[in-house]
Amino acid sequence: MFQKTLKIVCWAGLLLILGVAYGDDVPVSKQTWSSMALERELAYHLHVPTEPTTHQIRPLIIYLKGLAVPRIGRESDESIVASFLANGYWVLTLDYEGDQQACPPRLNLDVYQLRRDIHERRFLDDQPLDRNQIFILPEGYRLKRDVPFYRDSGRTLAMDVSYPANPENPVPAIIEYSCDNRDRMGLFSLVFCSDTLLEGAMASGFATAMADHPVAAPYKGLDPMPDCLHKLKSSVRVLRSLSDELPLDGRIASLGFSRGSGMSLMLASTSGLDGFDEGGLTPGVSSDVQAAVVLSGRFDYTDILATDHMIPRYEKAWGPRETSLDVWQRHSAAHYLSANTPPLFLSINRTEDPDALHQMEGLVEKVESLGIVHRYLPETEPRGHKMPLDPEILTALYAFLHEAM
Repeated sequence: MFQKTLKIVCWAGLLLILGVAYGDDVPVSKQTWSSMALERELAYHLHVPTEPTTHQIRPLIIYLKGLAVPRIGRESDESIVASFLANGYWVLTLDYEGDQQACPPRLNLDVYQLRRDIHERRFLDDQPLDRNQIFILPEGYRLKRDVPFYRDSGRTLAMDVSYPANPENPVPAIIEYSCDNRDRMGLFSLVFCSDTLLEGAMASGFATAMADHPVAAPYKGLDPMPDCLHKLKSSVRVLRSLSDELPLDGRIASLGFSRGSGMSLMLASTSGLDGFDEGGLTPGVSSDVQAAVVLSGRFDYTDILATDHMIPRYEKAWGPRETSLDVWQRHSAAHYLSANTPPLFLSINRTEDPDALHQMEGLVEKVESLGIVHRYLPETEPRGHKMPLDPEILTALYAFLHEAM
């Protein structure tokens, strides 16, 4: 259902009195940060964790208040922030004061700028923060950390789930597969990729999950199938199994960029197919997704440019394409596409490298030939290998997800 489609566009202070606002915590500072979305300074408070610990480096939650979107989570800010502090988080509350620009797609600019300012040491540089554990949440949202979805030899794969606290109705969820194989919320990776899609999705009424990439670091450009797919399917099953606890409504869309894009498409193209749910957790729960966002990546290894620098690596792992075509096909998410594939949102920057552009062109052609419901909207601003920040694309993306789910 479309859920009133483009109410996404914009569904139209901080009372921090010592010892009253969030229990007994005392703000470290009351200062301002320069918002790209509003083009003015916004007041923020940085709150000290209340949990005693010997660890100086703590995770940070940036909690966005006064947004111009309907509040989905009905639990109070005071209760939510107090619980974050009690669990050892630094909490920065940033107040948008109900400004009508404080919604996707403009809000995505601030998500990007916040991370960039912290990464480039222009903001909060003097605070002992774990820069690979920085979470940006809209008001009314909580965070469930390190939810395991697959136990491998020497490694447990997990996800961080952000969800509205005590919503009136359960909500659908978006699961993204991290581009960082070591730290799923790696700050460098999120900034480099201009990744803001999950935060915009939260402000558009979705729960979200950032999941570990199935391949452990160091990443060498190889995503072995069906091993990766077993892990992907398990992540969807585990997220869906949380429906009663959070609550979610059971509808899930996958999302991926770069090394995560093939993961997202593989989930979509194998939805409804048997034989891929071996291993993992919560057996018996559906691993199907209802939609997928697929950005720049590799989707069909049987149709890559002759100049692709990865060909020698693929041949070493899988054998020559001419004599091992079935292996190359098995690793190709596009190989499993059919008329039953759920709706797809496709995008790529027009200034991506030729290999990526060729892959997206081939994917769009195949999707169209099969009659799969889709929206293809490339980004024209020359930004290279990045996730979209174009307002038109972001607005269309969130509208698409509401309609498809």
